[in-house]
Amino acid sequence: MRLLLLYCLWGWLMVGERLVMGATGSSGERKLDQTPTWAVAGVCAVIFIISILLEKFLHKLGTWFTERHKRALYEALEKVKAELMVLGFISLLLTLGQNYITRICIPKNVADTMLPCKADSDQDTSTSSDKENRRRLL
Repeated sequence: MRLLLLYCLWGWLMVGERLVMGATGSSGERKLDQTPTWAVAGVCAVIFIISILLEKFLHKLGTWFTERHKRALYEALEKVKAELMVLGFISLLLTLGQNYITRICIPKNVADTMLPCKADSDQDTSTSSDKENRRRLL
């Protein structure tokens, strides 16, 4: 049953991706105002339903732990739920602030420090303009 549900979800995501990206031309991306309302509502509804089902499952699991007197597992479940809530809140903050974060510019010499690999020295000898000597953070 679970495998069937996963296959259905995977198929829906693939079809939904083709529908949203189908008439985009060469860029492969469609803006939200060009996306059909039913597609946006469908994606939101699936996300909403999955989150409700997950919450119900975690609640039932917690009641099962308390009925079976598995206090340590119940406390571990509560900690996992708390961490998921913090992760969701951080994700929400990053999503809301992404436009402001992408506008942060740093000097190019700072951006080229502590890289995992050596930077090519013959790359991009830019002009003396201050704006061109900066690299976008994201």
